[in-house]
Amino acid sequence: MNVFPHLTYQRTRDWAAGAALNLQQFQEMYRVLYPAETIILPPPKGVDTPRWGSICHFDEAFVAVIPGGRVMTGSGHVVTPDHRRLQDVELPPYPYPFNELPEPQYTSETVATLMWGYNVPGTAYHQAIFGHWFFDYLTRIHLLEQSGIAIDKYLVGQLTHSFQYESLQMLGFPIEKLIQVDRNDFHLVANKLVVPAVPFLIGGCPSWASQYIRTRLKNTSIAPRPGYERIYVSRQDAFVRHVINEEEVMQVLAEKGFVRIVLTPLSTAEKIAIYSSAQVIVSPFGSGSINTVFCNPGSTLIELTPLTVMDSYFWKISNYAGMNYYEVLCNIEQPPKQLAGFDNLIVDIDKLKRVLHMAGI
Repeated sequence: MNVFPHLTYQRTRDWAAGAALNLQQFQEMYRVLYPAETIILPPPKGVDTPRWGSICHFDEAFVAVIPGGRVMTGSGHVVTPDHRRLQDVELPPYPYPFNELPEPQYTSETVATLMWGYNVPGTAYHQAIFGHWFFDYLTRIHLLEQSGIAIDKYLVGQLTHSFQYESLQMLGFPIEKLIQVDRNDFHLVANKLVVPAVPFLIGGCPSWASQYIRTRLKNTSIAPRPGYERIYVSRQDAFVRHVINEEEVMQVLAEKGFVRIVLTPLSTAEKIAIYSSAQVIVSPFGSGSINTVFCNPGSTLIELTPLTVMDSYFWKISNYAGMNYYEVLCNIEQPPKQLAGFDNLIVDIDKLKRVLHMAGI
């Protein structure tokens, strides 16, 4: 039972249906918090042809209770008592550095996992990525809250950034109940393991997740910031996806009253204040655009996206906020990076000017 399992259940619902003895037990083991839904959002604007359709489908959001469930590896793979992984709370399996783990630690407590099976070589720990922290970790807390299940401890990967602690405190989360996992050979068996659905895997960004982040973190005590009505979000301190001709871009934008900001040094409250003040945002594709959840209806997001990336994540979030969304497709710096999402981008200045004109800027 210490061997990393290769057998899986495609859906957590499938495990519950087979393990439950009757309907009542199934409903105790598998609770649907938000049913599956299909919505239609306005298509992206701009001079480029939209790359995705307006129809968005989201699978049901659930919370499962697994008696004797286990969490294996530092990526938090969930394993059922019959030794199968749950595929709908992990990304497609990547090679793992070992097959066998140490003997598990047993606990009689009810443990909820905020971790999920994310193990992509060459990338940061998932909980350390700003955007995924807000929409794939904090929103799972919402599902746990909605379930009404009493939780003794919560599993999470090691917290290394101030935004993680700041956002948890803003939610009123009991930080003393966190177990931070800091090793790859982690192995735990809980009396009851509570597993919420992962928003990223049920549709990318369901509207309930956006609503939760907006209503729980944006409050009247955070005052707007004058002078940030038009902002350009620089990735100059990011690891990847830099704008090669950023100074050319900034020259165009500065003439229209834009100011350049770098998000990393800012506190969560400062980011909320700036984005709730912004009327127009120009930003390269990246986690910083999570903050558009705090923007006001009628504001505008112009996203600069490398051709090698196609992701509707921030289109959805900005639409939920009632914003106007424009995409500017950009060529990439040659040679390409090993992973497409790492490519640096080169903004077509004439195209940017056309889109600014379209947006009335």
